[in-house]
Amino acid sequence: MYNPLPLFTRGLLDDQLAKGKRWFVRQTFPRGMEARLIAAFLIRGYDEEEKATADQHLTALKKDGNAFLYDAEIPAQLEKLRIAAGQPFGYKIFYAARKGVEWKPPAQYQEKMRHYLRRHHPAWRPQKQGDKIQIGLYEELGQLFLKFSYSDEDDTIPFDLIEKY
Repeated sequence: MYNPLPLFTRGLLDDQLAKGKRWFVRQTFPRGMEARLIAAFLIRGYDEEEKATADQHLTALKKDGNAFLYDAEIPAQLEKLRIAAGQPFGYKIFYAARKGVEWKPPAQYQEKMRHYLRRHHPAWRPQKQGDKIQIGLYEELGQLFLKFSYSDEDDTIPFDLIEKY
């Protein structure tokens, strides 16, 4: 299973803290799981004023026994984030960094997206001069989505759906 998200590193954590991220939600991340791993997790950071959104994200994970909301202003919780960013043995921790339209999927996924577009949007036929089809990768509450845009139309689908093509 392809995983488009970056590993959570100490440098990335420091960058997010410098940008004002205070709240960090941890969740189980099956897409990041590999053989011989104990677990894979996804971390998503939220600004100081986004506490309500972080709480909403955590609430959406009520069935995830590994879900947790870190407060980076609590030293013990910040230390746990630093440990996670160090990629402890047996674990892979990813960060839900926003990719948007600058994301470049591998060739196999480009073909899956072309197939999806041919099937669901046959009228979307860009010309050499004019509108292009934009494809962006987005995350919301720990879930990945693809957003297809052409002219004045949009279509957003769960990332998992594209793997069926």
